[in-house]
Formats: sequence, C-alpha cells, structure tokens
Amino acid sequence: MNIQAICEKYQLNKDERKILLYMNSHCSELKNLSIRKLAKRTFTSPSFIVKTCKKMKLSGYSELVFLITDAPKFPNNTENDLKVRSYAKHFSRLMDKHKDSMIMILGSGFSQNIANYMSEYLNLHDFRCTANSHLELLRKDKDALIIAISNSGETKRLAELCIQAKKNDRDILSFVGDSNSTIAKNSSLVISSDTFSPSSFDNHYPQLFFGLTLIYFELLMSYFLSK
Repeated sequence: MNIQAICEKYQLNKDERKILLYMNSHCSELKNLSIRKLAKRTFTSPSFIVKTCKKMKLSGYSELVFLITDAPKFPNNTENDLKVRSYAKHFSRLMDKHKDSMIMILGSGFSQNIANYMSEYLNLHDFRCTANSHLELLRKDKDALIIAISNSGETKRLAELCIQAKKNDRDILSFVGDSNSTIAKNSSLVISSDTFSPSSFDNHYPQLFFGLTLIYFELLMSYFLSK
C-alpha cells in the first residue's frame, strides 16, 4: 500500500502516519491485532486511532484493517488480469531498462487522450515522459522507449515513426486493437486488445479499445510498481 499517497490525500500528521506505517509493515498480524494493542505499540491511544480512521473517511478500525490487509496489489480472477499477466514480465523489463531514459508516447485522435494520461501517470512515478512527437528521440544515438497507441494499428504517421524507430533499434511498446497490424509487427512488445474490426468505423460500434488499453496499462504498472 502506498502510505505516502494516503497521507498526502488525507493530510495525515506524523503520528497518524506512524500508525499506517506500522500496520503496513505488520500486515500478517493485523487480523489478530486489537486496537488497544496497536495503540500500545504505536504509543498512541484507541481513540486517536479511531479519529485517524474517521479522517480517512473510514467507519472505524475494522475497515482500516480490511483496507490494508485485503487491498490487492494486482487484481486477479478476471479475464483481463489473466491476459495481462502474459505481458507483465516483458513489460517490467522494458520499464526497468528505460527507468532513466526518455519515454515518448504517440497517439492520434482519441488515442492522444490516452497518451496524455499515460504521460502524466509515468511522470508522477519519476519517469521522464512526453506525449509529444520529438523526432530526435528516434535517432540511433538516443536511449528512448517509444509507446504507440492505435486501435487499428495502421495510423499512418504512427506506423511510419514505429518503422523508423525499429530501424534505429529503439524499443517500441505498442497498445493496439489488431495484433497483426503494421505497428504491432514493428514493436518490441505488443499489447493487443483484439478489438479492432472493419465495424470499428461505424458510428454506434462500441469502442472498447480505449477503455481496455487503460485497464491493461493500469494493471501492468500495478504489477511493475509492486515488485
């Protein structure tokens, strides 16, 4: 559990933070740890712990215990989870490799919104990321990761950039709706939702690609960050 993020969200003070840090580092004991014992170990009081729970918008100590002990580090028992797990190790290797590199995320149309979200997310987790196209990052002398997002996998400009990046031995991670597309064939790792079809251009056809891409990205980053 990201204790720092919780403390920032609810503006918890040093003593409130101390309670969460202790609970997080003693997860296996919590279901058998009474509020009085926790208060004694953290040099606080049961009433103080209850106030901390209320500050976090929780009903009480039991809900706080549930939050910490049962919060999943990686969602499971879903079709999306099973599919994404097959990508997880390769994805993590790429992210580790490019922890100090520049990451360029490319999208067009609705995909640009996804690119912007991914860029903000990665920047918040200390990656160096841009959602704008910078051709110099495709050069052979640059250490960069290219992330391409395209439902069809055939977006002309993105496909051209991926082809150029591959020729220059750049790593390319693609989120596509068609695993047999040009962008997919020129990628180091292809994460495909397999949602693209000719009907995708119909006005009332459900565009599942964008939602699934966000789900896959969130699951993969959850796996990577929790290692």
